[in-house]
Formats: sequence, C-alpha cells, structure tokens
Amino acid sequence: MRNRFFRLAGLGIVCVLALSSLVFAGRQRISSMASDERAIRSLISRWVEAFKDLDAERLAAMETSDVQAVDRFGVLHLLSGRSEDEKLWADSFEAVSRNTAPPVVTIDRIRFLRPDVAVVQASWRFAEGILLVERS
Repeated sequence: MRNRFFRLAGLGIVCVLALSSLVFAGRQRISSMASDERAIRSLISRWVEAFKDLDAERLAAMETSDVQAVDRFGVLHLLSGRSEDEKLWADSFEAVSRNTAPPVVTIDRIRFLRPDVAVVQASWRFAEGILLVERS
C-alpha cells in the first residue's frame, strides 16, 4: 500500500512537472510571437518609409529574392533576384511624383502558421492617390 502511494505521488509530481514545462514553453512561445509581431510591424514601417523616399534599393533589400508583384495595371511580375525587384521599383518610381504622400498601411491580422512562418494581412491606401510626374 505504501509503495503504491509513493508511485502515485511520484506520478503526480511528474505530471505537475510536465504541465509546468508546457506552461513555461507556452509562455516563451507567446513572448517569442509577440517579439516576432513587433519585428513584422517594424519591417512594414521601414518599408513604408522606403516607399515614401522612393528608394528602390531599400525596398528590394526588404523583400525576398523570389518576390511576386502585381503592378498598378494588374500585371503579375515573377521576379528572379533582387536586381529585377529593384529595377521594377525604380522603373515604377520614374513616374511617381516626390510629392506623393506615403501609403497608410493597416495591419489587419498577423497569423503564425509555424514559429518561423507568419501570414500578414494588410491593407494600404493612398489618401490622395499616387501623384504622377507630368511629362512634356
């Protein structure tokens, strides 16, 4: 009877330790996700600043080398490399006036599929539209 008590007590302690480690790991994961979410928001903020400066090089440096972009005419660009991405931005910016107000970006949702993969749903709009350079 006494051995059975110690076995049950030992099993109880193991369960408490296992649950404690799961709670601790969960807290670390939540803390890590909060940190990752702040990093995502910071990246989007830096991206908006680069767009405001019409800085194709900075924009391309923040995007993956296999970025896919849909331009203002609805054309899908499957880019292969940072230089193609930078050229697409630079070509686009040739027509954009420096007086264009930066886009207002709203992050609608950040969802983590895995600890290292997040899906960000964001909407952006130009309050005054995109001003184009007048050509003579």
